[in-house]
Amino acid sequence: MSAQPQDTTAPLAEPKQAAAEVIAGRPGPTARRWLGPAALIVFVLFAIDTFLVVQNDVLPFDISIATFIQQFNWGPLVYPMELINLSAGIWQVLIGAVAVVALFIFERRAGWLLLIGSISSGLDNIIKLVISRQRPPADLVHILNPTTGFSFPSGHAVFFTWLSFMLA
Repeated sequence: MSAQPQDTTAPLAEPKQAAAEVIAGRPGPTARRWLGPAALIVFVLFAIDTFLVVQNDVLPFDISIATFIQQFNWGPLVYPMELINLSAGIWQVLIGAVAVVALFIFERRAGWLLLIGSISSGLDNIIKLVISRQRPPADLVHILNPTTGFSFPSGHAVFFTWLSFMLA
């Protein structure tokens, strides 16, 4: 019999196990080991991007990326994009509120997650007002439905940044 204490904890599994826990909706210690650093990395990247936007009106590669993307014919994808754009503004808030209430009724945990996720929309609007970066002009990008407001941060960037925090 040894006087040294034995380590009885199981070793943390590989990334596949962590991914399985996240996909199942029940992230455990294995997933949390990966999600915390991932959320931190995403936050740091978002902060760097924000700093670059604040320091420069247009980054050197912004225009080349925009013109490259604009050369593609999006074909039938334009129709769902226009449909999604119809939900902007007050309709977006109403659809989100109905979704939160419906999820609270059917699955309380999912309702809470969606409610917490909606915080990102408020943060998005606050950051847009603070940064106040104008949208690109119509001669640079093909705009399906012209809109008002500021362009930074994009809703996509805020969504994925906030999603990483929610998962962690």
